[in-house]
Amino acid sequence: SDIRVLDFGRVTGRFCARTSRDKVRYQYMVPSFMLCSREEVRAAFSMGEEKDGETETTAEASDEDAIDPEVLKKAGEILLQHRATPEQMERLKRGLKLFEGTHSFHNYTRRVGADNASAMRYILSFEPLDPILVPGGGADDEEEDDGNPKQPDQQWIPLQVVGQSFLLNQIRKMVSGAVDHARGAVSEEKIVESLSKQSRMKVNVAPAQGLFLDRSYFELYNKHKVKNGQKNDGVPDRSELDWVEVEGEDMPAAVRRIEEFKNEKIIPHIIDEEVKERNFLKFMYSQDILCKHGIYGPIDDGNKK
Repeated sequence: SDIRVLDFGRVTGRFCARTSRDKVRYQYMVPSFMLCSREEVRAAFSMGEEKDGETETTAEASDEDAIDPEVLKKAGEILLQHRATPEQMERLKRGLKLFEGTHSFHNYTRRVGADNASAMRYILSFEPLDPILVPGGGADDEEEDDGNPKQPDQQWIPLQVVGQSFLLNQIRKMVSGAVDHARGAVSEEKIVESLSKQSRMKVNVAPAQGLFLDRSYFELYNKHKVKNGQKNDGVPDRSELDWVEVEGEDMPAAVRRIEEFKNEKIIPHIIDEEVKERNFLKFMYSQDILCKHGIYGPIDDGNKK
C-alpha cells in the first residue's frame, strides 16, 4: 500500500523524469518546537551550563544517539507543547524568502567552492504553509513500541520550495538557516552573508526525515514535445504531464490522487517516525546543547574547492 501508480501517459523515447522537468517542488515538514529559542531548548533538556566544555562541532557530526533516553523523553514532553507564534511565522517567512532568486549556495552543500559554477542555483519560491495540528501518538492512536504513553498533540509546519535544481543537502541547510532565523538564533544579515561568494561558513543540516519530493513540473516538455510535437489527425500522440494544481482552476484527477497519497501516507510516516525515533529532538539537542559555538562561524579553508 506504500507504492501506488498515480498516473501514466505516453512520452517521447528519450524522456527522463529527472532531466526532462524544468523545475521541481520539495516539501519539508518542520515540527513547531524547532522554532523554540536556544534558551527554551536548553531549559527543556535541563542541561543549564553543564555542557560548557563541549567541543566545537556541527550538529550533524555529533553523537545524537548517545543522548540519555530519559532526558530526551522529558524534554519532548515540554517542547512538544510549543505552538508557533504569529511573530515566529513571520520571521520564518522572511527567512525563507532570503533564499529566493539566484545565489551561490556553496555554504549549503558539500565539497563545492564559491568559484564553482554549479554552486549557483535559482530558487523560484520558498514559503511556509499554515501549521497543522496532529493528534498525539502520530498518525494513529496506538501507543509507542516502547510502551510509553502517547505523545501530546503536535504542531507541524509544511514548507514548500520550488527551484530548477538543488545541490546535495541544500534544502535541509536552507531549512536549518530559516528556522534558526525564526527562533532568533541567526540574523538576516548573517544569512545574506552566507549566500555571498566571499563567505565560507558552517551551516547545520536539518534532519533528512522531514524532506520529500512533492511535484515535478514539465511545462517546457508539454509545450515543445506534446503541443508542438507529432500529431495524429491534429491530436497530439503524447500525453501532457499535468501534475500541478493551478490556482482558480479545478484540480486535475492525478493531482488529487497525489495529494491523497501525500496526506494519507507520506506525512503520517514522517510524523510517526518522529514519535518513534525523535530525530528532530536529537537534532535540537545536538545544535543547542552539544554545539554552542561554531555554527554560522567562518571556515578557514580558502584553498578548498
